[in-house]
Amino acid sequence: MTRIVVAGDGSGEYTGLQAAVDAVPGDGRGTAEILIRPGIYREKVVVHRNRIRIVAEDGAVLVWNGCAKDLGPDGQEKGTFLSSTLMVTGHDVEVDNLTIRNDAGDGRLVGQAVAVYAAGDRGIWRNCRMIAHQDTLFCGPLRIPNGTEDVGSRCGEAEAVPRVEDGHLTRSRQYFENCYIEGDVDFIFGCYRCWFENCELFMGSRGGWYTAANTNPEQPYGMVFHRCRLTGACGEGEAYLGRPWRSGARTVFLECGMDAHVAPEGFADWDGIRVVTDRCGEWRTTGVRTDQRTRHPAQKRLTDGEAAEYTVAAVLEGWHPNE
Repeated sequence: MTRIVVAGDGSGEYTGLQAAVDAVPGDGRGTAEILIRPGIYREKVVVHRNRIRIVAEDGAVLVWNGCAKDLGPDGQEKGTFLSSTLMVTGHDVEVDNLTIRNDAGDGRLVGQAVAVYAAGDRGIWRNCRMIAHQDTLFCGPLRIPNGTEDVGSRCGEAEAVPRVEDGHLTRSRQYFENCYIEGDVDFIFGCYRCWFENCELFMGSRGGWYTAANTNPEQPYGMVFHRCRLTGACGEGEAYLGRPWRSGARTVFLECGMDAHVAPEGFADWDGIRVVTDRCGEWRTTGVRTDQRTRHPAQKRLTDGEAAEYTVAAVLEGWHPNE
């Protein structure tokens, strides 16, 4: 196995993460491990190799300030999908204990600013902290042409589509465990099949929507949050569980704890077309928002039998990251 150490003080093989990723052999043989020593690493990174495990020691922070309002070479705004701090375009990539931030600032000033863009398949994220404002975490494909042109030779094997907004039918999967994800507007979004286990979702003071899935209506699973904690710094009732970015989007919360920041209505319509359906739901919610009688009338209240169908193996289509 290839092992590479990244240290900002020069004590490792590389002083930056991108250089370490680029140094991993691209022949697809074996597994590489990149160890990141404590420090602030200000760089925009694309992980384009398959079978890489990135392990960060406590205090390792990757940060960048890309935003939707940044201007490209043509003088036009770059948009959401070119703003990320960390993009993963390879398959079977695991990231452990790393803090990833986008510090571009408030979305009302800079637009969307992505911290993590998870574009590959079978991605594993454990004990990570993902911090931004609007659109913190995107789980979806590369956008053609601007996204692929920007990444260039680092496209990896990720899916790519002309419009990520369309929520294409996908088999790509992402798994998150013991992670902390902070943002405000639509800060966990995308069309991939995702399982979130024992994570904390923290809504910023602006308030907004924890999720904005654009799952294809023909896709059986989208985002599933299991035993997660929904907290925040906004006012009481100013944090909604989500809104459907695309009609038919699928998001489910199972045995999650919700404090008073969560709106009594639960999910909210995006507009008159992208409305909440029974593909948005809850089961055995705990905390202040246990009573689901106040929820959006179209939202699903899952039965025990329906909830039992949501397993890691089912949602991630036979792949279990802990086996």
